[in-house]
Amino acid sequence: MVAKKSKGWRSGKREGRSRMVQMTRHLVVSEGKETEPRYFEGVRAALGAANERKVAIVVKGTGKHTLDLLDFAVEHCRYAPETFDHVWLVYDKDDFPASDFDAMERKCDELSDGSRTFHALWSNPCFELWPLLHFRYTTAHMSASDCQHALAQEMSRDLGIEYRKNLDGLFEVVDGKRGEALQRVGRLVTYHRGLGNVMPSAQNPATKVGEIFDVIGPYLVG
Repeated sequence: MVAKKSKGWRSGKREGRSRMVQMTRHLVVSEGKETEPRYFEGVRAALGAANERKVAIVVKGTGKHTLDLLDFAVEHCRYAPETFDHVWLVYDKDDFPASDFDAMERKCDELSDGSRTFHALWSNPCFELWPLLHFRYTTAHMSASDCQHALAQEMSRDLGIEYRKNLDGLFEVVDGKRGEALQRVGRLVTYHRGLGNVMPSAQNPATKVGEIFDVIGPYLVG
Protein backbone atom coordinates (compact mmCIF):
# COMPACT_ATOMS: atom_id res chain seq x y z
CA MET A 1 0.00 0.00 0.00
CA VAL A 2 1.43 3.36 -1.02
CA ALA A 3 1.39 5.99 1.72
CA LYS A 4 -0.41 9.21 0.88
CA LYS A 5 1.64 12.40 0.77
CA SER A 6 0.58 14.68 3.56
CA LYS A 7 -1.07 18.03 3.01
CA GLY A 8 1.71 19.50 5.11
CA TRP A 9 4.31 18.39 2.57
CA ARG A 10 2.33 19.88 -0.30
CA SER A 11 1.60 23.15 1.48
CA GLY A 12 5.22 23.45 2.56
CA LYS A 13 6.34 23.26 -1.06
CA ARG A 14 3.94 26.00 -2.08
CA GLU A 15 5.11 28.21 0.78
CA GLY A 16 8.72 27.78 -0.33
CA ARG A 17 7.88 28.93 -3.83
CA SER A 18 5.92 31.97 -2.71
CA ARG A 19 8.33 33.18 -0.04
CA MET A 20 8.99 36.88 -0.65
CA VAL A 21 12.43 38.48 -0.49
CA GLN A 22 12.48 41.35 1.99
CA MET A 23 13.56 44.54 0.21
CA THR A 24 15.77 47.05 2.01
CA ARG A 25 15.12 50.67 1.04
CA HIS A 26 17.81 53.34 1.26
CA LEU A 27 17.52 57.11 1.02
CA VAL A 28 20.77 58.96 0.23
CA VAL A 29 20.44 62.69 0.88
CA SER A 30 23.46 64.79 -0.03
CA GLU A 31 24.49 68.35 0.61
CA GLY A 32 25.93 68.63 -2.89
CA LYS A 33 23.75 68.75 -5.99
CA GLU A 34 26.32 67.50 -8.51
CA THR A 35 29.26 65.31 -7.43
CA GLU A 36 27.63 63.32 -4.63
CA PRO A 37 24.33 62.51 -6.41
CA ARG A 38 26.17 61.40 -9.55
CA TYR A 39 28.45 59.18 -7.46
CA PHE A 40 25.56 57.51 -5.63
CA GLU A 41 23.54 57.12 -8.81
CA GLY A 42 26.53 55.10 -9.97
CA VAL A 43 26.26 53.00 -6.82
CA ARG A 44 22.56 52.43 -7.50
CA ALA A 45 23.24 51.39 -11.09
CA ALA A 46 25.89 48.91 -9.91
CA LEU A 47 23.29 46.93 -7.97
CA GLY A 48 22.27 45.25 -11.20
CA ALA A 49 19.03 43.53 -12.15
CA ALA A 50 19.74 40.53 -9.92
CA ASN A 51 19.41 42.68 -6.79
CA GLU A 52 16.60 45.03 -7.78
CA ARG A 53 14.17 43.12 -5.53
CA LYS A 54 16.58 43.15 -2.61
CA VAL A 55 17.82 46.73 -2.43
CA ALA A 56 16.32 50.03 -3.57
CA ILE A 57 18.25 53.32 -3.46
CA VAL A 58 16.75 56.79 -3.85
CA VAL A 59 19.26 59.66 -4.25
CA LYS A 60 18.46 63.31 -3.49
CA GLY A 61 20.93 66.18 -4.00
CA THR A 62 19.57 69.09 -2.00
CA GLY A 63 22.01 72.00 -1.73
CA LYS A 64 21.19 72.06 2.00
CA HIS A 65 23.79 71.98 4.76
CA THR A 66 24.23 70.00 8.00
CA LEU A 67 21.14 70.44 10.20
CA ASP A 68 18.98 71.70 7.31
CA LEU A 69 19.97 68.55 5.43
CA LEU A 70 18.75 66.42 8.32
CA ASP A 71 15.45 68.32 8.45
CA PHE A 72 14.99 67.69 4.73
CA ALA A 73 15.60 63.96 5.18
CA VAL A 74 13.14 63.69 8.05
CA GLU A 75 10.44 65.51 6.07
CA HIS A 76 11.06 63.41 2.97
CA CYS A 77 10.69 60.22 5.00
CA ARG A 78 7.47 61.53 6.50
CA TYR A 79 5.73 62.15 3.17
CA ALA A 80 7.40 59.68 0.78
CA PRO A 81 5.19 56.84 -0.48
CA GLU A 82 7.85 54.29 0.40
CA THR A 83 9.31 53.46 3.83
CA PHE A 84 13.08 53.76 4.13
CA ASP A 85 15.09 51.40 6.33
CA HIS A 86 18.30 53.44 6.09
CA VAL A 87 18.80 57.17 5.59
CA TRP A 88 22.32 58.24 4.62
CA LEU A 89 23.21 61.93 5.07
CA VAL A 90 26.22 62.97 2.97
CA TYR A 91 27.75 66.30 3.95
CA ASP A 92 31.05 68.19 4.26
CA LYS A 93 32.77 70.27 6.91
CA ASP A 94 33.88 72.99 4.48
CA ASP A 95 33.50 76.33 6.31
CA PHE A 96 30.36 75.48 8.29
CA PRO A 97 30.24 75.88 12.09
CA ALA A 98 31.92 73.06 13.99
CA SER A 99 28.99 72.88 16.41
CA ASP A 100 26.51 72.06 13.61
CA PHE A 101 28.89 69.63 11.94
CA ASP A 102 29.56 67.78 15.20
CA ALA A 103 25.88 67.68 16.23
CA MET A 104 24.81 65.65 13.21
CA GLU A 105 26.04 62.26 14.46
CA ARG A 106 24.29 62.71 17.79
CA LYS A 107 21.03 63.75 16.12
CA CYS A 108 21.21 60.79 13.75
CA ASP A 109 21.57 58.46 16.73
CA GLU A 110 18.59 60.11 18.43
CA LEU A 111 16.38 59.72 15.35
CA SER A 112 17.30 56.09 14.70
CA ASP A 113 14.93 53.42 16.00
CA GLY A 114 14.15 49.80 15.31
CA SER A 115 12.50 50.56 11.98
CA ARG A 116 14.83 53.17 10.48
CA THR A 117 18.50 54.07 10.93
CA PHE A 118 19.98 57.48 10.16
CA HIS A 119 23.67 57.53 9.20
CA ALA A 120 26.00 60.55 9.23
CA LEU A 121 28.35 60.16 6.25
CA TRP A 122 30.48 63.24 6.88
CA SER A 123 33.71 64.24 5.20
CA ASN A 124 36.30 66.67 6.49
CA PRO A 125 37.08 68.76 4.54
CA CYS A 126 34.88 67.57 1.65
CA PHE A 127 33.41 64.60 -0.22
CA GLU A 128 36.34 64.47 -2.66
CA LEU A 129 38.48 63.03 0.13
CA TRP A 130 36.67 59.71 -0.29
CA PRO A 131 37.62 59.19 -3.96
CA LEU A 132 41.10 60.63 -3.24
CA LEU A 133 41.69 57.82 -0.71
CA HIS A 134 41.15 55.33 -3.52
CA PHE A 135 44.51 56.50 -4.89
CA ARG A 136 46.65 57.37 -1.87
CA TYR A 137 46.83 57.78 1.88
CA THR A 138 47.31 61.21 3.41
CA THR A 139 47.20 62.83 6.82
CA ALA A 140 47.78 66.36 5.49
CA HIS A 141 45.33 68.96 6.79
CA MET A 142 43.46 70.21 3.71
CA SER A 143 40.95 72.78 2.57
CA ALA A 144 38.22 71.68 0.18
CA SER A 145 40.07 73.21 -2.77
CA ASP A 146 43.30 71.44 -1.72
CA CYS A 147 41.44 68.12 -1.66
CA GLN A 148 39.79 68.65 -5.04
CA HIS A 149 43.13 69.62 -6.58
CA ALA A 150 44.81 66.51 -5.14
CA LEU A 151 42.05 64.29 -6.53
CA ALA A 152 42.36 65.91 -9.95
CA GLN A 153 46.10 65.22 -9.95
CA GLU A 154 45.66 61.56 -8.99
CA MET A 155 42.93 60.89 -11.54
CA SER A 156 44.90 62.56 -14.30
CA ARG A 157 48.08 60.65 -13.48
CA ASP A 158 46.51 57.26 -12.74
CA LEU A 159 43.53 57.18 -15.11
CA GLY A 160 44.11 59.93 -17.66
CA ILE A 161 40.78 61.48 -16.65
CA GLU A 162 40.18 65.16 -15.95
CA TYR A 163 38.26 65.53 -12.70
CA ARG A 164 35.49 68.12 -12.42
CA LYS A 165 32.64 68.65 -9.96
CA ASN A 166 29.91 67.30 -12.23
CA LEU A 167 31.88 64.33 -13.56
CA ASP A 168 29.71 61.41 -14.68
CA GLY A 169 30.93 57.92 -13.90
CA LEU A 170 33.04 58.79 -10.83
CA PHE A 171 31.90 55.70 -8.94
CA GLU A 172 32.65 53.41 -11.87
CA VAL A 173 36.17 54.72 -12.47
CA VAL A 174 37.34 54.60 -8.83
CA ASP A 175 35.41 51.66 -7.34
CA GLY A 176 37.98 49.07 -8.32
CA LYS A 177 40.15 50.57 -5.58
CA ARG A 178 37.41 50.65 -2.91
CA GLY A 179 39.13 48.03 -0.74
CA GLU A 180 42.29 50.15 -0.61
CA ALA A 181 40.23 53.26 0.20
CA LEU A 182 38.51 51.52 3.11
CA GLN A 183 41.86 50.42 4.51
CA ARG A 184 43.12 53.99 4.32
CA VAL A 185 40.00 55.26 6.06
CA GLY A 186 40.74 52.81 8.87
CA ARG A 187 44.30 54.12 9.12
CA LEU A 188 42.95 57.66 9.44
CA VAL A 189 40.64 56.58 12.27
CA THR A 190 43.67 55.19 14.12
CA TYR A 191 45.69 58.32 13.33
CA HIS A 192 43.10 60.71 14.77
CA ARG A 193 42.47 58.48 17.78
CA GLY A 194 46.17 58.66 18.55
CA LEU A 195 46.02 62.46 18.44
CA GLY A 196 42.96 62.56 20.68
CA ASN A 197 40.78 64.01 17.91
CA VAL A 198 37.31 62.88 18.95
CA MET A 199 34.89 65.30 17.30
CA PRO A 200 34.38 65.11 13.52
CA SER A 201 35.30 68.78 13.10
CA ALA A 202 38.75 68.06 14.57
CA GLN A 203 39.44 65.18 12.19
CA ASN A 204 40.94 66.64 9.03
CA PRO A 205 41.34 64.65 6.85
CA ALA A 206 38.69 62.01 7.55
CA THR A 207 35.51 60.64 6.01
CA LYS A 208 32.72 58.19 6.79
CA VAL A 209 31.33 57.87 3.28
CA GLY A 210 32.68 54.33 2.98
CA GLU A 211 30.38 53.11 5.77
CA ILE A 212 27.48 52.79 3.33
CA PHE A 213 29.30 49.87 1.70
CA ASP A 214 29.16 47.91 4.96
CA VAL A 215 25.43 47.57 4.23
CA ILE A 216 25.07 47.61 0.44
CA GLY A 217 28.52 46.44 -0.65
CA PRO A 218 27.54 42.73 -0.82
CA TYR A 219 24.84 43.58 -3.39
CA LEU A 220 27.07 45.43 -5.85
CA VAL A 221 27.84 43.78 -9.16
CA GLY A 222 31.42 43.52 -10.28
